Amino acid sequence: MDNKDKIILHLCASEYGSDTKDYRDAGYDVRLITKDVDVRKYNPPTNVYGIIANPPCTMFSIARGTNAKKSRDLEEGMILVKECLRIIWQCNYAMPDQNKFQPQLKFWVIENPATGFLKWFLGKPAFTYTPYDFGDNYSKRTALWGQFNAPIKPFFANQKSKEGMNMKDLHWEERDREKRTDLRSIASPFFTKAFFQANP
Repeated sequence: MDNKDKIILHLCASEYGSDTKDYRDAGYDVRLITKDVDVRKYNPPTNVYGIIANPPCTMFSIARGTNAKKSRDLEEGMILVKECLRIIWQCNYAMPDQNKFQPQLKFWVIENPATGFLKWFLGKPAFTYTPYDFGDNYSKRTALWGQFNAPIKPFFANQKSKEGMNMKDLHWEERDREKRTDLRSIASPFFTKAFFQANP
């Protein structure tokens, strides 16, 4: 099947673009909207097929302690979330067929930590998981908001995989703080494959 005309936007993507790797591998037209592009200035093309958004969690994370150089500012944290929603809404304003009540986007999803404060603003997540639910070897409680088909958790859930990523070592071998943040944002390849299979 030819997927080259199916545009996938990856909003607030890191340089790794791990959440959309399976779509790239399958030949979709994946566009990484990174810090260099600036989601605040971005206007989507027509006929976007799907959107995956990873707005920064720094202001929402409970891991942000009282010793942080800058106090928690939820309004600041919501700036990029609102920009992601603006782009999602902009895509869905255009109904492809006025006689069929179907949205333009086949799926859209916003990802953030399940334990964080984003749920105060977006409500209950549509789906929550931790990578070991899909066979990876680490825990990171993650929430997804949006409209999408829920990925199926495999029967071997909670069994660690020998092939999984060792995220702890991966994070702390990197001394650059910004790079370490990007590394922590890398999605479990077991989960991303399951998400892709549920939302082709």
